[in-house]
This record gives sequence, structure tokens and C-alpha cells, in this order.
Amino acid sequence: LSSLSGLTHESHKKDVEQVYLRCSEGSIEWMYPTGALIVNLRPNISPASYKHLTVCIKPFKDSAGANIYLEKTGELKLLVRDGDRSPSRVYCFGYDQGGLFVEATPQQDISRKITGFQYELMSKGLAADLHTASGEFRGIGHTFTSCTGCITD
Repeated sequence: LSSLSGLTHESHKKDVEQVYLRCSEGSIEWMYPTGALIVNLRPNISPASYKHLTVCIKPFKDSAGANIYLEKTGELKLLVRDGDRSPSRVYCFGYDQGGLFVEATPQQDISRKITGFQYELMSKGLAADLHTASGEFRGIGHTFTSCTGCITD
């Protein structure tokens, strides 16, 4: 079984699941990753505003079991390699540069693997100002928080 912030479903080795996130910030936790996830970030704002957005993700420090890619029209660009232990690393890209594709890596024992990251959508100008030299999010008076009840099929 795989769990995405409370969404539970049967998973099969070659499945590609699509999830739709309506919140502008939150987290994804994929337990026992197999197959792949297409993560569709669809905030509750006007689609005309999408071009002014930046997406930033910060993998959990113990995230393992999958690679995270930026995907646009079938082309994949590796953002986070499975097992990359860059503490406090934040990866940002323009909303119009593509979406997130999370692909499980072959594992002998997936029972101990959990892939996860925090995400936040913000205006392009603000995103550049929100990073310290270490790559940590300073946020606007807050740190990343979990989004509950925002995943729909």
C-alpha cells in the first residue's frame, strides 16, 4: 500500500498514479514507492496567474526510494536523485517549466523506503528573496507546513 498525505491506494510495480494538489503549500509522503507519480499542482487561483509562479520543493532529510524529475511534454530533467543527502537543499523552478514526476527506483526491500518532500508555490519575485545562503526557506513568517485534505483524484 502507498500513502500520500492520507490518500491510500493499491500500488503495482508499473503503475503511474496522478495526484492533484490544490494547496499552495504542503507536503507529499509516498510510503513504499513503486511505479511513478505525476504530481499536478493546481492552486485555487486564476490560470492566467500560473506564469507568475515559482514552485520550490525541499526533500525530507530521510527521503529515499525515488528520483524526482521536472517533466515537460515528456522530457525529464533530474531534480533530486534517490539517496541525495544534501541537507537543507531547496529546488525551485518556474511553474511554466513543467510539473513534477516522481519515479520509484528499483529496490530489493521497499518496506523501509519513504519518499517525501515539502512544496510551496509563490510569486517569482518573492521566491528569489526567500532563500538564505544555505538554501533554507525563510518563508513569510512561517516554515513549511503540511497540507491536509488537499489531494483529489
